Amino acid sequence: MRRILHTVTTIAPSNIPVLITGESGTGKELIARAIHDHSKRAKRRFVAFNCAGQAESLLEDELFGHVRGAFTGADKDREGVFEYADKGTLFLDEIGDMPLPMQAKLLRVLETGELVRLGSNAPRKTDVRFVSATNQDLKALARQGGFREDLFFRINGSHIHLPPLRDRREDIPRIVRHAITRFAGELLPGAPVPGITDAALMRLTAFDWPGNVRQLLNVVQNMTVTAFGEAGGGAVTLDVQHIPEDIRAEEHHAEPSETGGVVSLAGTSLEQLEKRAIRETLKLTGGNREHTAKLLGIGERTLYRKLKEYGLR
Repeated sequence: MRRILHTVTTIAPSNIPVLITGESGTGKELIARAIHDHSKRAKRRFVAFNCAGQAESLLEDELFGHVRGAFTGADKDREGVFEYADKGTLFLDEIGDMPLPMQAKLLRVLETGELVRLGSNAPRKTDVRFVSATNQDLKALARQGGFREDLFFRINGSHIHLPPLRDRREDIPRIVRHAITRFAGELLPGAPVPGITDAALMRLTAFDWPGNVRQLLNVVQNMTVTAFGEAGGGAVTLDVQHIPEDIRAEEHHAEPSETGGVVSLAGTSLEQLEKRAIRETLKLTGGNREHTAKLLGIGERTLYRKLKEYGLR
């Protein structure tokens, strides 16, 4: 990780495009933000946009915007993320999922520094630091005809690869402690930062984390919420019992049930973790859904959908 951070601080002051690769959840957006924060554009906007699952027409509108009357319902001009991020950093995640026709339009914008809104013929200047990310092998995708080779060369000015968390376990304790500080500050600003026992830290370090940093952060947030809820205003220390049961069980692949049988929890860890995190946060906030959504870092509509999905009230 030190090598990656060194690369970040080395390339940040320039405007060279950066391509970040790695499995889902490895922290690609965090690295993109770090590049922005160490750049000359740090006081300007950092704008992140995910290209996955976007229809071509919607994607073009999101990226480049439209003018009034461009299509039914376009009752006013709207800027896209390129203009919104002007003079700042634009981060396009999952760029490998972008349709080929849109890749050609993106390449033109990157090469000319100009874009055209939907429904218009007038070019507009754009000035962004361009950072992109993917969990795919774009070289192989280009050979198969699924990604433009010229666009690959254009966005691959500097390449940063993030290995999965299981291959850099030495980073886990640092990530955990940083996350505890962050989540505790969100729960009770000004309160002492909770500690974590060596046993709990060892359990977390031993886990393989198929969801990488994203999954680890979700678990630490869950642990922090649970520990605060149990402490009742007293000193807070995260321990093994605060690790979600499915994570503890998966370390041994299965664990005995109360009836003596074996309950397999493989493949359900993220779903169970999400349900428990929502339940515990609701308890902590006294059922305040707006506060719960804010603490969990999700929108209220997403929270309502999850409550219905998991049968929570």
